[in-house]
Amino acid sequence: MKKHWYFFLLIIIMAGVSLWAYVQLPDQVPTHWNFSGEVDGYSSRLFVVLFGPIFLTIIYGIFLGVAKIDPRNENYEKFAGAHRVVANAALTFFAVIHIAVIFNGLGYDVNIDWIAHIGLGLLFIILGNYMPKIKANYFMGIRTPWTLANETVWARTHRFGGKVFFIGGIIIAASAFAPSSIRVVLLIASIFCIAIVPIVYSYAVYKKVADK
Repeated sequence: MKKHWYFFLLIIIMAGVSLWAYVQLPDQVPTHWNFSGEVDGYSSRLFVVLFGPIFLTIIYGIFLGVAKIDPRNENYEKFAGAHRVVANAALTFFAVIHIAVIFNGLGYDVNIDWIAHIGLGLLFIILGNYMPKIKANYFMGIRTPWTLANETVWARTHRFGGKVFFIGGIIIAASAFAPSSIRVVLLIASIFCIAIVPIVYSYAVYKKVADK
């Protein structure tokens, strides 16, 4: 139970804010914004207050569940600390977004776009820092046919990928202070590099290792 304390703390905070805000929220609450930061989607207040805690519980359940069913679950003990930090970082990001949406719905001047960019950037920075500590598995990390086939490829790819994630996270976080047109370009370019560059690198390393 002790190792789950942070999750329960977030749930209590989210539930408390949701219960406090429910009667004050309008019937329809802004829940989606376009790349320019303009509202383009609404949801009922009941959906808003329930979705965050339920979604957080599902995400946490997935983090716990896959560690048990993963064919390489014995490796999770080797990076238990990194697994916990990454899980908590992701949970914190979603909890902050949930609370920000509620306060925005209450009429407070909350810049959701700014919070989302900085939060996502910090999440990638944390992932980048802990990426080299993640051992081979089928859930976390850069899982390609080449990293899963060779421990050396996995290790080298995650050392390199950690740097890509870290740099991409800094750019995404910094883009929160840029004009909306530039912010969109930086976000898309950063996510593209984070998603694609480590995969290409893993193949290149695999070919190099295989040719030896």
